[in-house]
Order: sequence, then C-alpha cells, then structure tokens
Amino acid sequence: MNKEEKIQYLANVYYVLLADGQVDRIEERVFEEISRDIGAGYFERKDATERAQKRGYQVRATGRWSQRICNLEDMLFAAYSNGAMDPAEKKAVKQYAAQLGIDQTQFGLVIQEAKQRYAEFKGKAK
Repeated sequence: MNKEEKIQYLANVYYVLLADGQVDRIEERVFEEISRDIGAGYFERKDATERAQKRGYQVRATGRWSQRICNLEDMLFAAYSNGAMDPAEKKAVKQYAAQLGIDQTQFGLVIQEAKQRYAEFKGKAK
C-alpha cells in the first residue's frame, strides 16, 4: 500500500470509531494495532484521524481487492472493540460493504473473522 492508500484505509477505520460519538482507550489501542499491521506510521495515523473527522467524510474503498476486504474486517474489528457494534458504526460498515458488493453471507463471514480477531486481541491485552 502506498502512503495515500494507508491514510484512506485508516480514515475508514477511524470514521467507524467516531460514529458513536466517542473514541475510548481500547478503540485507540485497536486503531494503533491496525496501523502497525498495515505499516502506517505516526503521520499516516495523524492524517487519517484528521480526514475522518472532517465534516461530510464518506468511507471510500482504496487499494487492491484483498486490501479492501482487510479494510472491511478492520472496520468491523474496530466496531466490536468496545464490546458491541453501535448502530451508527454498523451503518458506516454496511455502506462500505455495499461499495464492495459484499453479500450477506460474505458479510457474515467477515464479521466472524473480526470477532475472532478481537477475542485474540483482548486475550493478548490482559
């Protein structure tokens, strides 16, 4: 992924975190974990959070197909990071999935992956 793709990827994730009106500490830790996983540094994270906070921001697919699916999974991972997905978070994630043409069965599989990943993350954090 190039720098712009990393920023857009992370902005999509951060937008989901912002959807319920607040970003708590566990959500920040998840965001940092996702950032590390894609090789994004401080400036990419900073640019992404600023972009996601702009009025009228819309999630947008970026990168290769595999990266787009990973972005969807990371958005779900972030949404579940505080225990449950808020309706506003769900709306943002579903909009992104619709952009990708993901059907309900595929969406369910990605949700399972994201929940499993969060369970592993939670176990590591203890």
